[in-house]
Amino acid sequence: MKKMLLTLGLLVVCQTAIRAEVDPNFYVYLCFGQSNMEGQAQPESMDKTVDARFQMLAAQNFSNPNRKMGQWYSATPPIVRMWAGVGMADYFGRTMVAALPANITIGVVDVAVGGIAIEGFMADKVEAYLKTTESWLQDLAAAYDNNPYQRLVDMGRIAQQKGVIKGILMHQGETNNGQQDWPQKVKQVYESLLSDLGLNAADVPLFAGETVNADVGGTCSLHNSIIAKLPQVIPTAHVIPSNGCPCASDNIHFTIDGYRTMGKRYAYEVLRTMGRQTVVDADYQLSDALKKLYTMKSLDAIDDITIRVGGSKRLTVWGTFGDGHRENLSNECTFTSNDFTIEGSTIKADKAVKGTVTIAYTDFTGKTSTMTVNVEASDMGPNHLLMVDNGTAGSNQWDKEAICTLTSSMQKGKTYVVTAQMRADNPNGCALWPIFSTSTNRNQWDGSNDVQYLASYNLTKTLEEYKWEFSATFPHDKLQFAFGLIGGKVYFDNVSCIEKETGKEMVANGTFEADDISNWEVLGWAGQKISIVEETDGANIDAPTLFPATGNYYDLNGRQVEQPSRGIYILSGKKVVK
Repeated sequence: MKKMLLTLGLLVVCQTAIRAEVDPNFYVYLCFGQSNMEGQAQPESMDKTVDARFQMLAAQNFSNPNRKMGQWYSATPPIVRMWAGVGMADYFGRTMVAALPANITIGVVDVAVGGIAIEGFMADKVEAYLKTTESWLQDLAAAYDNNPYQRLVDMGRIAQQKGVIKGILMHQGETNNGQQDWPQKVKQVYESLLSDLGLNAADVPLFAGETVNADVGGTCSLHNSIIAKLPQVIPTAHVIPSNGCPCASDNIHFTIDGYRTMGKRYAYEVLRTMGRQTVVDADYQLSDALKKLYTMKSLDAIDDITIRVGGSKRLTVWGTFGDGHRENLSNECTFTSNDFTIEGSTIKADKAVKGTVTIAYTDFTGKTSTMTVNVEASDMGPNHLLMVDNGTAGSNQWDKEAICTLTSSMQKGKTYVVTAQMRADNPNGCALWPIFSTSTNRNQWDGSNDVQYLASYNLTKTLEEYKWEFSATFPHDKLQFAFGLIGGKVYFDNVSCIEKETGKEMVANGTFEADDISNWEVLGWAGQKISIVEETDGANIDAPTLFPATGNYYDLNGRQVEQPSRGIYILSGKKVVK
């Protein structure tokens, strides 16, 4: 009995000693993912110096530099493994250290495997999954004893002996590109980490970064619409946008500037969840290199804007920083106006008016830059079209697609009428394939097998309306317009999906007058890009001709005008100016 009591006493003393060593001001962040989390950019001179308050826990043994698994080091790259480069964690840590008081240390525990699917971090699937992968990926996973998830947990437990886990950073999805069940799998990984490490979701949010964005040609940008669903599945999840972040020639990995920007954006979102400003701490001395990286040099000017009444325009703001790199700042600026309704970065034109919008951006050093944009809302504002740039033509009709997510799913057996005005720079066929994208009936590429193949029409060089009327064979939730044999640009206007029995419209913003196409996507991996353009941006019916002319006049919405006043009209299929 005395021996047992002595043993228990020693155990209590040891546990108390361990708890006493835990520093509440040592903030630890678990990081996991695939190659963009590993880091694929070669470090430059400025990347090789790091504040000692930014620490990394080696998750495997290194020989160059010499590091031992389970020990802490200053977080000079590579953080994840030998021969890796600068990744997401590098400038996350640098930014966090600079923003927080001097008594706070930031530590990262980073486990990443290039090319690995989310299944490689699922404890119940990793063994079977790795058997199906290429030998090079198996070699990378072998450094984690063929179980990256368990290594992250083991290193997390070591980290908890010194600090407090404050969040989980993830950058993964390229290998699972487009898979609808990915958010549920991420949820399983996240909840397993919380359980195995004794963490509470409210105290340890998840921060998930987007893949290379469609606006720079990201091959896996389709997955960003799925990443966007994470907060619906995981209430404590936050999405880190990748808009404007430059990528390497493979269109999968970021450049060094892209990694620095993404790392900063991870840190900004973490700081916001902590209720802190995204500015450097007053007592922190930035190095010359970091000061240039974080300091705004100038905002790019924006030309005067004209919007059709009832429509909207989403502003895109770019800025140049002291070191010469440029960033898309649209998500970080403040937009105000006394003349227009502003929602985020979108101007809404509720009435005919001339006015201004003021844009302000405060950089990490606390410097605020502002500019004013002149805006006119008019009944004669330009018509908006959806433009899909296919690049080169494919070999099959399914090689290039524009995909619209409906506001609600169809009902099997009911009749639907889909109409769309379309034109193509290089005419060829376009088919409509409604798809039940969330069906559990999957094909070998993990796409839905529940597709309804409808008629193909040959597009022309002028906007013409095409119509499909059909009885739904599945509860379709998306419209797929397939035009893989068309090279160059395809334009859409007035897209509609009506449930015939009730007249219910199922396409949001089918006129594209509201500058929001979040319900549309293209195949980024196939080189497609998508944007809204004004009809005068090279997509017009014809160049305007001068009044007078004879015949029926129509406004730009297609409504006949009996007594046209001054403005632009459609006459005999052509634009005319009166």
